[in-house]
Amino acid sequence: MNQELLEILRKEVKPALGCTGPIGVCFGAAQAYDAIGGEIKRIVAKIDWGMASKIDDVAFPGTEMLGVEMAIALGAVCGDPKAGLEVLHNVTPEGEQKARKVAELVEVHPMWERKDMNIYIDITIETDRGTGRSVTAERSDGLILKERNGEVIEQYEKDKGAQDAASPMLKYKVRDFYEFATTTPIEEFDLLLKAAELNTELANETITRNLGAGIGTALYNSQDGNLITKAKAYAAAGCEARMSGVNRPAMSCANKGNVGIAASMPIVVQARELGLGDEAMQRGIALSYCLAIAIIHRIGKDPSMCSCEVAAAIGVAAGTVLLHGGTQQQVENAIQNTIPNIFGVVCDGAKLACALRISSGTGIGIEAANLALAGVRLANNQGVLAANADESINMIGHTALYAMVDSDRELSRQIFAKRKPFPLMRFEDRQKQ
Repeated sequence: MNQELLEILRKEVKPALGCTGPIGVCFGAAQAYDAIGGEIKRIVAKIDWGMASKIDDVAFPGTEMLGVEMAIALGAVCGDPKAGLEVLHNVTPEGEQKARKVAELVEVHPMWERKDMNIYIDITIETDRGTGRSVTAERSDGLILKERNGEVIEQYEKDKGAQDAASPMLKYKVRDFYEFATTTPIEEFDLLLKAAELNTELANETITRNLGAGIGTALYNSQDGNLITKAKAYAAAGCEARMSGVNRPAMSCANKGNVGIAASMPIVVQARELGLGDEAMQRGIALSYCLAIAIIHRIGKDPSMCSCEVAAAIGVAAGTVLLHGGTQQQVENAIQNTIPNIFGVVCDGAKLACALRISSGTGIGIEAANLALAGVRLANNQGVLAANADESINMIGHTALYAMVDSDRELSRQIFAKRKPFPLMRFEDRQKQ
């Protein structure tokens, strides 16, 4: 069991430069252009409705411009197709200026007819050399097809989608994650030390430079020794740095940078402030990340529910209990305490307001954990709570992936209808609206 969970953790926890929504689009464009090269004449992007409508309000490294068209153009012009979620690590000022012009050649077609909500990005680039095409599915860096002039040059099996019965993550229960986090040799969790380092560096960028909307900085300045407020400050600050396009990677979790930050920084801050040491911190993050990944494997990676609040808050609750030496039952109680507070929170796209959600999710998760440690638990089988934490998590997944499809599609239609793709808008100007 431990070995398989380690492999899952290593696959799902990776550095990501920029918000993974637009970065997934950049990655697809980089692959399509890499297939053909030449002078770009036209780009046609067929994208799942969530990705098409929910990434216009977040900055990404290398440009001050916003929008899915700019993301596609920047990926095509400057993207490194071999760099995965760090696809934009080589953006130059000259390349960015060229991408602004190429953005005007991009056509975005949301795939309203799709029946599910998983990531799907199909980009075709026409140049003076012919046509390059890439298809990405299930994850932001999940390339499944690459073509040159209609000829397949690369093809891969797509990852298991949310709720896929063959997905190994669906067979594990809270008790398995608890055992994994508490018994795995600590040297196997070195990746989680790196997560703490990268995500702390991002948070410090915001706190020292007062980036974003000022959420993280204001919380930091108001903490006055309050541990929960400091944890909220660092979690929010890490998010604001990413949303502002800071050229530093986050350690993502389940292909999502904000989840990587939101499920780790509250654990990091508590461990550091309480003097609990690296091992306790790593084990707390391991449990937090496992819970977040398990939930995202149920709600999907392009979900109707806000994964950086829903999945991460549950992870934080579990990880906080473990930090304090809590039992498996207390972990399950903390999860049950958390769920009624975050169940059904919708995703309305990547933006600075995500930092507020992460802040509130942090507070909810830590408070739910502290209550569980004090012997408080909510009654099972009431409202959105099922007979135990595992069944409640399954209820979250079923509701997000099936019951909320139509509402997410309609919300995405409304968001897409009010977007302003051209003329290109600067991130700073967007925040003044």
